[in-house]
Amino acid sequence: MFILLVEDDHFYATVLIESLNNAGYDNIKHVDNGLECLLQVYEETVPDAIIMDQQLGMVNGVEVLQKIRAYKPDLRVIFMSGQSDVKIAIQSVKLGAMDYITKDSNALPKLLIVLKDIEDEIKDRQNKSRANKIIPKIKRFLTDGD
Repeated sequence: MFILLVEDDHFYATVLIESLNNAGYDNIKHVDNGLECLLQVYEETVPDAIIMDQQLGMVNGVEVLQKIRAYKPDLRVIFMSGQSDVKIAIQSVKLGAMDYITKDSNALPKLLIVLKDIEDEIKDRQNKSRANKIIPKIKRFLTDGD
């Protein structure tokens, strides 16, 4: 699973990436602002999930999320913020964020649960896609034998 981490605090990003690597997530790209996040989504390999801080300098996370939703409405975005602002949390979830996790001592366990849900969703979608491809072949095989 490819994860894009959008975090302007380089120390926190380093610690989080190391923690995610230890949990088995090793395909992580870090960018430190919302504009780089949008460039990644628009022009490069689209991530399976984005972990994004709310405070990103000139452009905040909610603004980035709105732009992502306009371009890739199904992209999974998880907010992680040092702010426990309920209004922003509600707004981000209404705009389609999967979760709003406050950066505290419980942040990593919560994040790992959400990432596991995303992995399960991706696997389910892949299995359905495979089934949709193979069922017609099986039907042809069974009917050609008559």
